[in-house]
Amino acid sequence: MQSVVIAGVAEIGAPIPENLETAQSVLDLMAQAAADACADAGADADLAAAIDTIAVTRTFSDSAAQLKSPFGTVANYPRALAGRIGADPANAVYSKAGGNVPQELINEYAQKIADGDCDVVLLVGGEALANEKALKKAKLKPDWSDATGGQLDDRGSGIAAVADIEQITNELLSIPTVYALMENARRAELGLSRENYAKEVGALFAPMSEVAAAHQASMFKDVYTQAGIATPSETNPPIADPYTRAMVAKDGVNLAAAVLLMSEARADALGIAADRRIYPVSGSHTEDKKLTARSDLTGSVALSRAYQGALQAAGITTDDVKAFDLYSCFPIAVYAACDALGLAYDDPRGVTVTGGLPFFGGPGNNYSMHGVVNMVKRLRDAGQGYGVVGANGGFLSKHAVGVYAAQRPEQGWVEADNGALQHAVDTQDAPGMAQWPEGRAVVESYSVEFGRKGPRRGYIVGRLPDGRRFLGSTDRADQDTIAELLASDPLGRTVWVTSKGPGNRFTFDRAKTRALIPARPTSLEGPFQFCTVERQGNVLEVTINRPEARNSLTPEANFELEAIFDLYEADESLWVAILTGAGTDAFSSGNDLKYAATGKPMWVPETGFGGLTNRLGRKKPVIAAVNGFAMGGGFEIALACDLIVADANAVFSLPEVKVGLVAAAGGVFRLPQVLPPKIANEMILTGSKLTADKAAEYGVVNRLAEAGQALTAARELAAELCRVSPTSTSVSLELMGEGRHLSDPAEAARQPSNALVRMVTSEDMQIGMMAFMMKQPPKWKGR
Repeated sequence: MQSVVIAGVAEIGAPIPENLETAQSVLDLMAQAAADACADAGADADLAAAIDTIAVTRTFSDSAAQLKSPFGTVANYPRALAGRIGADPANAVYSKAGGNVPQELINEYAQKIADGDCDVVLLVGGEALANEKALKKAKLKPDWSDATGGQLDDRGSGIAAVADIEQITNELLSIPTVYALMENARRAELGLSRENYAKEVGALFAPMSEVAAAHQASMFKDVYTQAGIATPSETNPPIADPYTRAMVAKDGVNLAAAVLLMSEARADALGIAADRRIYPVSGSHTEDKKLTARSDLTGSVALSRAYQGALQAAGITTDDVKAFDLYSCFPIAVYAACDALGLAYDDPRGVTVTGGLPFFGGPGNNYSMHGVVNMVKRLRDAGQGYGVVGANGGFLSKHAVGVYAAQRPEQGWVEADNGALQHAVDTQDAPGMAQWPEGRAVVESYSVEFGRKGPRRGYIVGRLPDGRRFLGSTDRADQDTIAELLASDPLGRTVWVTSKGPGNRFTFDRAKTRALIPARPTSLEGPFQFCTVERQGNVLEVTINRPEARNSLTPEANFELEAIFDLYEADESLWVAILTGAGTDAFSSGNDLKYAATGKPMWVPETGFGGLTNRLGRKKPVIAAVNGFAMGGGFEIALACDLIVADANAVFSLPEVKVGLVAAAGGVFRLPQVLPPKIANEMILTGSKLTADKAAEYGVVNRLAEAGQALTAARELAAELCRVSPTSTSVSLELMGEGRHLSDPAEAARQPSNALVRMVTSEDMQIGMMAFMMKQPPKWKGR
């Protein structure tokens, strides 16, 4: 394998100018770094003209929609940079988001150069967030846009790879708070008090602040003592327990960095001196499971494997390394890397060559490129030895490691066996996840999130008695539990959790947790806020009563419907239920988007939309009487019912894709079961509508009624159901549910079922057989 060299590097650290009219954009900073990297190589020829690939680290403002810069959009960063430095690359790449990206790009293009697929590659990244914040504060709005076009391999943000639905459901969105959960899990494992753990972090980070203070490009020059880092103060406020401001990455920076990568043969041809060349020796990358699916919250199997794999591929050990730059967004990232390397936290070689993200600065996704730039400079000065750069993205999720050498490695560039490393990550053991936790639990880890006015939300990772793990949070209005989290160490303490409401909420008192559960009817006699309920003999009629909102549903309405269907299932005198919507316009138009737009917490009960779409083990039939529109969640509720009666004006659709959503309450699963696959695909993927007559033609509805007569027709169908054995109906539903996952009817029929025991021991079976013999109509008991 041929050798790959880093021929040129550069970094820019720019203070906020006194005259904000001259404030540089991120494109300005990147262009300056790119030009400086080309100059740093000292080539005899026009180096910019030799560049065949420019890859740019995704900017912070392009990493998520809510981060978009108010100062305009750059259409094509690589091509815009190329124009500024006189390059015309064949390939332009805009990376995914993540702190792992710069090192991963170096690994990727080192391999491509070694394989002969590329020759000269410029890697660039940066941020101008400090300037951006200053301009916003001054109410200035420069135009930082650039319309340069051309070929671009835009790899997207990739944020979905690290997002966790459990975090979203529980509103655990703050990056420091997520890392704090891992940090406190480590503290629990070490058995340290809060005070002693803070001192340990101070001892780790104080030397890093000294490195940053001496660094020319560093954004933050203050030198911190151990106590200054560990102790909260007016200038070092708490961010998320156990973090103070001095313990977390700071993104208010104007930083850019560039690395010029090429084959050694091209370096020779360009006349680049031997003392400018640093050699990438090996690289690795891995991706860990979601936070709650990891075997151990105190670290990352993926991180450990990435470091071990890179060293093994390079044929060296930790003892052979001259310098390290370990990703330092939060202390846990440094501790985990040191543990993976077998490196003492106070090793005299140090853990950073820049000063780290809390002190040097954290330029969005591009910090590790600064780590590489400074490692190259360190190895050039030494003239010998190895350096290791580790990069981390997400929530200790994505990792890339690079090994660098001052002298040419005998084996050239060698990529680690990333497939084998990833297999070890994917096969790690982990506790089960409880999506709907209820009752007593133990705190595995916790954090308290702080705002400008003090503590604002508490979070835990908890364990139920059966060992399953869950995420939980304090109620938005619950300051007492937050105070208790801070007053005494909650690690290992008993809490009480409920999933009935917005997220999994907990307190330290069972009665307080029960009081958090939204009020719900305990009887079919009411009172009801969102529905009307009537008994008609053995039939229960439930009407969604929000005609002014097309019978759309709020979280509280779904919770009320869950209670109603719980009570229906438990009432032996009720054999059939009919669900309909008030008025003639709509059965239900689904989720109440106006409610959602108010910013109130959105949640769905365990049994799903309408109390039906996620309900397991139903034993009684429900008829949907569809009058008018059944859209989105409304259609999903109808699909979850056992039978559908629709009037001639009924219209069915799953329009979620038209507003950036998906029919995740069962629509994407149930619709292909009742429609021809291609028709179902079209409805799901385009949001197209299905009229009542077409729905009847395809068999989506059982009966078609005249306009305004859906409920009347549903009552007739319910009467038919009441004329047969309710026990047989119930057992039939249960058997259909048990066999739904089996494709072979014979195999399904062979499965043992307690439902059959319930039938053969029922009074209804005896009544039915006797009535048949006596040639009399049966008088069912429903038991």
